[in-house]
This record gives sequence, C-alpha cells and structure tokens, in this order.
Amino acid sequence: MTVPSDEVPRRLPLRYLPASYLESSPKLVGTFIAGAVYLFGPAVWPGAWAWLALGPLIAVLVCEPVWRWTFTRVALTPEHLVVTTGAFTRRQQSLAWADIGTVDSRQSWAFARWDLRVLTLSQAGDERTKVHLWAVDEDLHREVTARAGHALGTAEAEVTAEQTGPAPGILLYRVRLTHLLLASVVYGQFALIGGGAALGVSETLGMFGADAALTRWLPLPPAVWAVAIAVGIVALGLVLTVVRYASFEVRRMPGDRIVISYGLFSTHTRSVSRATTIGVVLQRNLVETLLGRVRLSLLTTDSAAQLGTNLLLPSLPRRVVERLLHEAFDEDPSTRLLTGDRGARAIGTGVVLLAGLIAAAVLAGWVAAWLGWPPLLVLATGAIVFAIAWPVTVVLCSRLRVDAGSNRVVLLVSHVVQRQTVLSAAAVHIVGTSRLAGHPLVADVCFYAGMPRTFRALRFRPAEVDALSARIAETVPLARTHRRAPAPSLT
Repeated sequence: MTVPSDEVPRRLPLRYLPASYLESSPKLVGTFIAGAVYLFGPAVWPGAWAWLALGPLIAVLVCEPVWRWTFTRVALTPEHLVVTTGAFTRRQQSLAWADIGTVDSRQSWAFARWDLRVLTLSQAGDERTKVHLWAVDEDLHREVTARAGHALGTAEAEVTAEQTGPAPGILLYRVRLTHLLLASVVYGQFALIGGGAALGVSETLGMFGADAALTRWLPLPPAVWAVAIAVGIVALGLVLTVVRYASFEVRRMPGDRIVISYGLFSTHTRSVSRATTIGVVLQRNLVETLLGRVRLSLLTTDSAAQLGTNLLLPSLPRRVVERLLHEAFDEDPSTRLLTGDRGARAIGTGVVLLAGLIAAAVLAGWVAAWLGWPPLLVLATGAIVFAIAWPVTVVLCSRLRVDAGSNRVVLLVSHVVQRQTVLSAAAVHIVGTSRLAGHPLVADVCFYAGMPRTFRALRFRPAEVDALSARIAETVPLARTHRRAPAPSLT
C-alpha cells in the first residue's frame, strides 16, 4: 500500500538516546555503586548474589532507549495518530484526533537540555487506551497538539507571548508558596515524600556503614535523634513538594480547555478538554473543614489515574473555589461544601465516626486477645474490622440528590472526609434502587470516569431517582449512532 507523504511513519528524534541516558544516569550510577558495594563487601547481604537483580535492571536501563528508538514509528494522518511499536510482535495504536480528550506533556531536566518532551494522549482512563510518544521535538509537539486541538505552546512561543502581550488563555489560579506548603501539610504529602527520601538516605548510609560513624560523631540521646529525624522528614518533604509543584497554575484556554502546569526542574503540562469533563469533585478532611478550605478536582473520562480524579487546585478558601467554579466551568457554586458554615457539625460527625471506627477495631482486638490469639492475629483482627466498617459507614453517610433545574446529580458523603461529586446527568449510565418489602432502601448510580464506577446512597428521594431513570431512557448515547472510519494500515 502506498501512503500519502503526511502519513509516512517517522522515528523518534535521534537525540532521544542521549537525553534518555542523561535522565537515567542517576539510577545507573547508583545501581553500579550498590553493585560494587555488594560485590566487594562480602559482609553485606546478599553479597555478589545481588547482581542477579542488579544485572537485569542495568540491562533494561541501557537497552530500553535503543529499543524504543529502533522499533517505534509515528505517523500523523489527517484523521488519526498512529504509533507502531515492537520488534517480533508489532503493535499498532490508532487514536482519532477528535477522540483525544487529554494531553500530558512532560519535560524533565534532561529532556529540556535536548529540547524534547514526552507526550501522553488519552481518550479514556485505561492504560491500554493511552498513546505514549517517548520523545517529540518542538515541531512534532506543536503539530500533534494542534491536530488534537490541544495546542499547548512551546518555550519559544511563551517567551514571545511575554514580550508582545499577555500569555494565551485566562489565568484562573497561580499557586502561592503559603498555599503550597499548607496543602502539603493538609494532605500529609510532606510525610510521604520526605519519609521516602529519608528512608533512601538511611539505606544509603547503612550500606556504606556511615550511620555508625555518624552516631559516634554525634553521640545524642535516642529522643533527640528521633526529633531530628522527624524535623528532617518534614523539612525535606516540604522542600520536595515545592520543587515538584512550583509554578502551579491553571488556565482556561481557547477551545474550551483547562490547562494545568507545574514543576521546577521537571515541568508537567496537562490539557483537559471540556468535552471529557463530566463533573467536579469537592473534598475536605477534618483539618480543611476546621480552616474553611476545600479541594477542587476534575472528574473526566480518563480519571482512573491520580486517585480517580485530576488534581486542579490545592486546598483553598471556600470563596476562592466558588469563584473559580463559576469562571472556569460556568458551574453553579451553590454547593453544601461551599455555602455552608465553617463545618462545626461536619467536624463533630467526622470525629465521632473516626472514634467509633477505632473503638470497634480496638474492641475486636481485645476480644481476640481474650481468646488467647497470637499478637499478630490480634492486630490483623482489628485491622479487618476497621477495613470492613469503613465502607459500610461511608454508605450509611451517603446522600444522592438530583437537581432537575440544572441537569446535574450531586453525590455527597459526609464521613471522616467530606466528598461531594457534582456530576452531569448525561454522564450517568444506569440508576436503580434496591428495595426491602417494597420500600426503596439503597440507590445505585453508575457512571464512567476512567473506569466503571458505582455510587451507593442510603439517603435519596425516590421521585428524583425515577426522574433521572426516565431521563436516561430517553437519551441515546452518541457512541450508538456514530461510527468512525477505520485507521489506514501503515504496515
């Protein structure tokens, strides 16, 4: 088959090889150092046997870039993006330009040196539906994003925009340092990031025997060491959070898109089409409720990643989130988490529920201990009771409301963490009720956001559920009446 010139497959840029090796150089150096320590330090377990794991890891880091460059082909047809990969078994992914709902553009410090980016284009949440372009130069980046309707711009274009006028789009939010630090503390992210980094440093020191030398050099009491380590974890976590999410901003771009960008040394830009946005998620924990702050996330058709949502804003004052909802999505901001009080009742409910869950777990553990079970089994019993009681109480604290006037469905959970999902009624696929002795007991709402999801509510109005069910029956999904021509074969 002869293909048109604009459909001729092309390789990844050749400079992807040095950029990829530069990006993986810290891993390669660290792996070789660890291998040398294991090889020449017989006292370090498992000794030379560690190379059974380190050898394949080094081989993957060395061979993967060459493999991708050699066996990856990219073709841009008028209707589709086609990516072919594989050596012995060829795999061809075809994604129509009109179906691309989300574009992720990442540029690490190493790729920035060679003016390259990594692009991920997706239609839905399953990893198998995503198309990865492991390296694109500025010309290919501009062409792909333009055809997909997600022109994100380049560094050169941004500089030109700064010189000639304001940046494209409408700036909805730009993070402040205080907001970023507060969000890190509220989410507990500082502990996750800082704890992981501290554990890595500890293992490195232990590998070289430097931890014993440090203890001899600073003979401090264990309590002082514990406080110092805790302070170090907090400080390191806050610094790494700032580095990762620096310059976090949200813009509303032409074409009805929301663009999220952040990062200091490794920049990440995410463009989300309004066509794939089926709702928003408002959430706050006990600390945020006390401070009168709310988190805002997008619920899209590719929301299987990032804990089921696309992070849009860190924890912000309720009034700021209310304004952004109105400006960015033309959404009615009259939601319970925003127009309510500071949440004294919600805090009380959350504290009582949390105390009850802990008490149930402790009671189960006490019973297991009274029966003479081993300590490990006692702890497991308490954990199992807590894990079972949590989702049960979530359903007990759930509520479903159907707003016929604004064509939206509101799913509210007032638990230890308050979460309110404002969902478009058109995104609901199935709604039904479970009955007991003829009386409605539980309502189920099924929708797709990266994966099939079901929301169960114990509190609802049967009339609203019946109205929503009738609306679904009258709606004919676009996918049932519209078909696209298949992508041309390029092999």
